[in-house]
Amino acid sequence: MIKKTSGTRKDCVDMKRDGDSITLRFLINVTLDNVEAYSCVLRPKELPTDIAEIKVDLQGVEDYDSYLVVLLADLQLHCRERNITCTIEGANENMRRFIDMMEKPLLGDGELKHKEGNTVVDYIESVGERTATFINDARFGVSFVGEMTLATIDIFRRPSSIRWKDFPFFFSRGGVNALPIVALINFLIGVITGYQGAVQLHKFGADIFLSDLVTISLTRELAPLMTAIIVAGRSGSAYAAEIGTMKVGEEIDALKSMGFHITRFLILPRVLATAISLPLLTIFADLMGIIGGVVAASFILDISLVRFLNQAQQALQYWDFFTGVFKSVLFGVVIGMVGCYRGLQVEGGAESVGKYTTQAVVTSIFLIILIDAVFTVIFQLVGI
Repeated sequence: MIKKTSGTRKDCVDMKRDGDSITLRFLINVTLDNVEAYSCVLRPKELPTDIAEIKVDLQGVEDYDSYLVVLLADLQLHCRERNITCTIEGANENMRRFIDMMEKPLLGDGELKHKEGNTVVDYIESVGERTATFINDARFGVSFVGEMTLATIDIFRRPSSIRWKDFPFFFSRGGVNALPIVALINFLIGVITGYQGAVQLHKFGADIFLSDLVTISLTRELAPLMTAIIVAGRSGSAYAAEIGTMKVGEEIDALKSMGFHITRFLILPRVLATAISLPLLTIFADLMGIIGGVVAASFILDISLVRFLNQAQQALQYWDFFTGVFKSVLFGVVIGMVGCYRGLQVEGGAESVGKYTTQAVVTSIFLIILIDAVFTVIFQLVGI
């Protein structure tokens, strides 16, 4: 229990003047209980103006709270305005650490530093920081991929090593619950593709080839790509936020201390659920996109459903369908791994969780488009 110490104008501060310097020695505890006593003595207008230095002696302060920081900040700002040197003496290590930690926002040091900073130097520093961050991410990423590979191989030897009872939950949340938004987006993509294609094909009298355009473009590229982006925004961000929050709350450290393997316990169920649910969502997206194309064809070019589907059956090859499904499996693995990877990078507090959640979505979408471009070229080269 902290003992309250009351002070008066006379006995809270010992002020001594030596030439153009004065020394302020605090005689009682600098706490909120003594605000009135200190404020009476240390008003800026009552301090001498014909001085060059103010020394603050904290040796006699036994108890203090945040008011100490506020009081010292006021004195330092007063001295800064009048070009007076202000020095603090007699503070023990704990007190000094407490003051240094809390006084910066009150003094505005960060803002002043920003205003006085050199643009070229700041730019070079930012490049260096980003380079160091990239190297650290790459190092951590290689280690993460290695652990994932070993844990995946271990599944075939010891199927019980993974927490299978979490799999239905993640599969339902990332797959079943995503059906409405996947259906809506891909239906609209089919309508848009059908409408834009119909306008151009009608100029050449090639209306029937709208079926070829819609079905092939959707099954090979658009449906897998759009579905993966949707899942990255839903599931990838959720994985990063969940694992990041667990890391901030030291739950992951607790699991490690109890002997749980984090990769098998937390990450693999999420990655497998995403890798399996995404191909199924892609097949559903193919169907909804083709329905959208049928709607556009029937309203714009008056092509019947039977005619559209007959032409689609002739144009669509098995490889068109399976290439989209194959890429969606890779997309699912990438989304799950990147979401968990970014979650494990979280450090600090809630701000870090938000930062790495955003990075999880951005990185996933970038890798999805990169993988799609690479495999599109590969499939064309091999004639698929």
